[in-house]
Amino acid sequence: MSAGACYRCGGALSENAFGRGDACPACGADARCCRNCVFEEPSYRSECRETQAEPVHDRERANYCDYFRPGRKSAGTRSPTNRAPEAFAALFSKRPPRG
Repeated sequence: MSAGACYRCGGALSENAFGRGDACPACGADARCCRNCVFEEPSYRSECRETQAEPVHDRERANYCDYFRPGRKSAGTRSPTNRAPEAFAALFSKRPPRG
């Protein structure tokens, strides 16, 4: 059963694939890293929604964060706050109105 997806390639990661030394079997990226965590949020100052977590400098490398929880992201997933530029552009695009 898949517990998440690799942030880099989107490959499925099993629920026991998030140890400190584990890596994505498809691309070799570290599995237990901020980019694969449900708390990661680039729009936050520390880029993490967990307020008690220690700041992490390299968010793509394995770390010992006690608050890590595998996310169900896939490669290229963007949070709603990170889609704001596209939404703004779509709002003012010159497409014919729908139906």
